[in-house]
Amino acid sequence: MVKRFWVIQKKWITQKNTSLVFWWLGFFAGFVTLLFGMLGPFYRTEVVNLPINLELPSNHKIVFTVDRSDGYLIEVHLKSIFSREKMDDILGDYRKSGGGSINVAWSIEANKSFLSRGSNTMFGYSPILGAGRSGLTIGTIRAEKGKDYTLTISTHNKGNDWNLAEPYIEVGLHPSKLENYGVLAIFGFLLMSIFGIVFLVLALKAAF
Repeated sequence: MVKRFWVIQKKWITQKNTSLVFWWLGFFAGFVTLLFGMLGPFYRTEVVNLPINLELPSNHKIVFTVDRSDGYLIEVHLKSIFSREKMDDILGDYRKSGGGSINVAWSIEANKSFLSRGSNTMFGYSPILGAGRSGLTIGTIRAEKGKDYTLTISTHNKGNDWNLAEPYIEVGLHPSKLENYGVLAIFGFLLMSIFGIVFLVLALKAAF
C-alpha cells in the first residue's frame, strides 16, 4: 500500500515537473520571439541621411553602402513647421495630384559608372506623412551589399525660407520589408499570453 502510494506520488511529481518545463519553454520562446520582433532588424534600414539646401540651387554628394541587398526608397523630408497651405505649396497635395514647388533631382553611381537618375517630378506625387514631418518619395534604387554607391542630389529652388524646415534626403528600405518583425512581435506576445493563462489556470487548480 505504502509502495503504491509513493509510486503514485512520484508519477504526479514527474507529470507536474514536465508541465512546468513545458510551460517555461513555451513562455521563454514567446519572450525571445517578442524581443526579436521588437529589437529587429539587426542591420541598418536607413543608409543615408543627408541635409540639403532648398533656398539656393545646390549639389550634394554622399557615398554610402548597404547591409542588405534589396530595393531602397529615396525620399526628401521636411519638418512640418509651416502652415498646411504652405506645406502643400512646397510638396503638393492630393487635390492637385501633386503640383508642389519643390524640385529635387538625384543620380546614383557605383564604381564610377552611372546607374540611375530621377527627380520628384519624374517619379510622380508620392507623399510621406509622419509625426511632425512631411515629405515625398522621389525615386527607388536597387543596391547590393558590398558595393560603394555615390548619391548626388541637385536642388533647383531659391528665394524662400524652406531651410527652416531642416530638409534632408533619406535612403532606406521600404517599410513593407520590415513587416515581418512586427508579426514576430505580435506572435511572441500572443505566445506569452497563452502560456501565462495556462500557468494561471494550473496555479488556481493547485490552490483549490
